Amino acid sequence: MSTLDARATHVFTGVNRLRVGTAVIADLLVAASVLRFLCWGFEYPLIGFGIAAVVLLVAVAVLMWVLPVAREASIEQNRFAGLLAACALIVGLDLAGSFDPGTTAVFPVTCIGVGGLLAAAVTTRPPRDILLTTGAFALVLIVVTGLQVRDVLSIPPRIAFIAIACAPPLVGVSLVRSFRSIVQFHSEIAQTQSTTSTDVAVGMLASEELERLDLAAEQLLDDVAAGRATLPLDEETAARASALATQLRLHLVEDRRQTWLQHAVTESAVLDPLTEIDDADGLAASLSARQRDGLFSAIWLLVGRAPKSSTSLVIHIVRGADAGPHVHSLQIRIEATGVPRRQIDPAAWEAIRRVGRYTETGQSAMVRIEIDCLVDASADR
Repeated sequence: MSTLDARATHVFTGVNRLRVGTAVIADLLVAASVLRFLCWGFEYPLIGFGIAAVVLLVAVAVLMWVLPVAREASIEQNRFAGLLAACALIVGLDLAGSFDPGTTAVFPVTCIGVGGLLAAAVTTRPPRDILLTTGAFALVLIVVTGLQVRDVLSIPPRIAFIAIACAPPLVGVSLVRSFRSIVQFHSEIAQTQSTTSTDVAVGMLASEELERLDLAAEQLLDDVAAGRATLPLDEETAARASALATQLRLHLVEDRRQTWLQHAVTESAVLDPLTEIDDADGLAASLSARQRDGLFSAIWLLVGRAPKSSTSLVIHIVRGADAGPHVHSLQIRIEATGVPRRQIDPAAWEAIRRVGRYTETGQSAMVRIEIDCLVDASADR
């Protein structure tokens, strides 16, 4: 199995585990709601509505386990619409059964299970859908429970209740976002593995262009060999051959300047619009595979988690003083704008240590990292 296939398998397994995990959490919250109703349901002014809400809550939780995972977006969208309708009905019944404008106040206990059902949908719906639904859910709870406030001392329990009911989907959204970020990171690491693990890095985009030029050159030579193009070549064919030769020479010259780092950043959908590389001498090519992997990982971890419109990254690479007859020194300066120091992933510093010794300074939302690293002189080209 290739490394890319292995990573894809791990991602698929991770998604399934995340889906099962959120479903288990939803069931635990549903079970907790049922137990709470068995303990305090007799205090409901209209207990019939409360019983109907509990029965419907359990039925929806069972259906979420019984129904297979939808593979079509339209089916999943319809299921989510049905889930929202069921949740709205459960909340309505529970609030109607527990609402008491008199001297006592009963909390709508099954609403906590509704938060669990929304948390189970975070792996199949965009975060925006879950956040909007949770916001509407919280607003309804605030209004209804607020109407039952009689004194200042009754406010904190209601705030805690609303927080407990709405926290599961919010935590689920945060987990899914983190998981997607990890998946994207490993996907780009796998995509750029050929550039960080080999001495010569052409890049995926450059490889496609070279394949096109190679095919055009082979067709021209085949025409000459088969007699379809006579020698000397006519002006049109000679001009085409000259253009092909010029483009191939440009690629050979450009490969000296565009190292693995340029290709890795260019081929990254996250890093390309944010990153500027100043490496006119192609010094990044002399880094070892371990240093390349560390540098690319650090760059991605600095800005790849949650890039904003104000985020930018500038990488300067210059040659330092020679450390010996067969060892060169490189100085790498990374300037990250729009990245607060406290938000940098600790794994980024561990990745930078694989490149070399570093110092970092920062002010406001800018971080400057200076790395001194040693490279094999024979690898410098």
